[in-house]
Amino acid sequence: MDIVKESIDDTNAVIKVKITPTDYKPAVDKTIKDYQKKATIPGFRPGMVPMSVINQRFGKSILADEINQLLSDSLQKYIRDNELRIVGEPLPKHNHIDLVPDKEFEFAFEVGLVPDFKVPLSADHKFTLLQVAAEDALIDEYIEEMRLRYGNLTHPEVSGEEDMLVGDFVELDEKGEILPGGIFKASAINIKRIPANKSKEKFLGRKEGEKLTLTMDEITKDAHDIMGILDIPHDKVHDLKSSFQFNIKHVHRIIPADVNQEWWDKLFGPGKVNNSEDFRNRVKQELTSVFGPQGERKLQNEMVEYLMKNTTIALPETFLKKWLSMVRKDKTPMNETQANIEFEAYSQSLKWRLVEDKIMKDNNLSVTQQDVSDYTHALVQGYLGNQANEEQIKATTQRILQDEKEVNRIYERLYDMKLTDLLKKTFTIETKEVKKEEFEKLMEGVK
Repeated sequence: MDIVKESIDDTNAVIKVKITPTDYKPAVDKTIKDYQKKATIPGFRPGMVPMSVINQRFGKSILADEINQLLSDSLQKYIRDNELRIVGEPLPKHNHIDLVPDKEFEFAFEVGLVPDFKVPLSADHKFTLLQVAAEDALIDEYIEEMRLRYGNLTHPEVSGEEDMLVGDFVELDEKGEILPGGIFKASAINIKRIPANKSKEKFLGRKEGEKLTLTMDEITKDAHDIMGILDIPHDKVHDLKSSFQFNIKHVHRIIPADVNQEWWDKLFGPGKVNNSEDFRNRVKQELTSVFGPQGERKLQNEMVEYLMKNTTIALPETFLKKWLSMVRKDKTPMNETQANIEFEAYSQSLKWRLVEDKIMKDNNLSVTQQDVSDYTHALVQGYLGNQANEEQIKATTQRILQDEKEVNRIYERLYDMKLTDLLKKTFTIETKEVKKEEFEKLMEGVK
């Protein structure tokens, strides 16, 4: 077998593979003998079919299968051994070659290449990690939320200023009738949290089974609140002008938990918190864990955006467009505009994968099976907490590690974590604390 690469330019090449009978004949002969042992053909006893009959019936297909497998294996080995950074998959240049036994064959494949490139990783570039300032007012607010979260739920006959109306929001049309296909969401109205500049009168003295007609601005202060109540995306909030019918199912009143040693022991474990100062410090830690991930995601998005914008990678556009058209599942014809849109989306995804792979390779970062096992064990332990012993944790971990899709997701998560950690250590990261309201506005649209 002879394999050579003929370069066309920096991003395109042709790989030619010359195959001789000595390369494929042993595998073909072995497969034909296996067929002879197993073939069931009328007029012949099992295992006694003449070789000539096997060759006549199956010879060409066996030859084609063996050569295709040989080509695939040889190409992949050549690409791997020569460390070629290819994109897409090799495309055969000829549509048909007549496969005749005991002949030499030459195959040619187009390949798209990515030349070496540089990733702009430097401490000279600065990013800002946003955090919520844990001010006393925010800590007090969070403590009140905790007291309500762990309080006693009661059901008064009529609603008061501290109560919550639980029910269904049903979108109405311009005539005040239920809008077919409109928003329908089981949610709640927290009367206590209706903004001070809004009237609460409509929601006081209400009972189960009553129906109210309202607009969202009667109970909310901004788009962020509406997103939370109706569970709709940010872009849909700004176009929302509808009124809603709210069907009251329950009136809830929560008697807040008492702040005392018994409650602290229940929350954090016996003796972990012994006074108000300890408690407020623990609340600060919780606030960090609540808002921290959003700030981290925004930082990560900004670092990725910077790398994408400032890394120049030459891609074989003509080759990739040809390859994409051949591997598309939807074979309906596309016009030039549609093809360009699909190519742009794919090329951006491809570019980030190339950047990511280069950073990982240049910095010797990898994810091992032990990393996956340790991470999964820690996840299970954190989820089960003190409710499970070590044997139960190990058993649950093993069940998860037997799920291939879940293991792949964990691999991806760990790669992402290692890459983000490296970027944070390489770039200059400045921490900035902002008020909760400003933080939430800055986080709008962060995924």
